[in-house]
Amino acid sequence: WQKLGHDTSVTTAAYPVFEEKYLVESIKEYPISFNGKMRFTLELPFDMSPQEIEQTVMAHEKTQQQLNGRSPKKVIIVPGKIVNIVG
Repeated sequence: WQKLGHDTSVTTAAYPVFEEKYLVESIKEYPISFNGKMRFTLELPFDMSPQEIEQTVMAHEKTQQQLNGRSPKKVIIVPGKIVNIVG
C-alpha cells in the first residue's frame, strides 16, 4: 500500500463506490458455427435483434468463404449465445 504512494493505512481508505453502469455488458463475442463446428467469432452489440445478427453474419467475408456460394438451409440464432449456420 505504501509502495503505491499512500501514507495512511489501508484499513482507513475509502471503499470503492458501486457503479452499476460498469457491470452492463454492451458487446457480445458470438461464436459462428457451420454445421455445429465453430469456425470464427464475431463481436456484435448485445442489443441487436436476431434479424440484424443474421444479416451481419451473412454479410461477413468469412461466412461467404465458408459457404462457397451456397445458400444456407437454416440459420439458428440464440441471442447472446451462438450463431449456427446449417447448409
